[in-house]
Amino acid sequence: MRHFIQENGVANGDTTKRTEVFTRYQLSVDKPDRLSGTWTLGQYERMYTKAFYNAVKEADPGWQLGQPFDTSIVRSMTREDVEKRIVKGNSELSLKPDPSLDIKV
Repeated sequence: MRHFIQENGVANGDTTKRTEVFTRYQLSVDKPDRLSGTWTLGQYERMYTKAFYNAVKEADPGWQLGQPFDTSIVRSMTREDVEKRIVKGNSELSLKPDPSLDIKV
């Protein structure tokens, strides 16, 4: 969340501690589990980013990545809000639509 807010939604690994977090994780698990664990961690990162992006776009449909936004939108989201929407697909995680979104097909 902090990085999403700091970078106005742009996934910019240059100014975040993403590498540090992933490295610390890799060193904390057994060698055989590192690849799959890191992949899963990356999947969760993408799901959180997608949930934050969707929430900001719902509140401000004209918002574009990199533009400032009302940070209270994502600050009001909890881990539980995001994780209850994450589902496991065949080969990766995906995000169920937020029931509060008014999606028109």
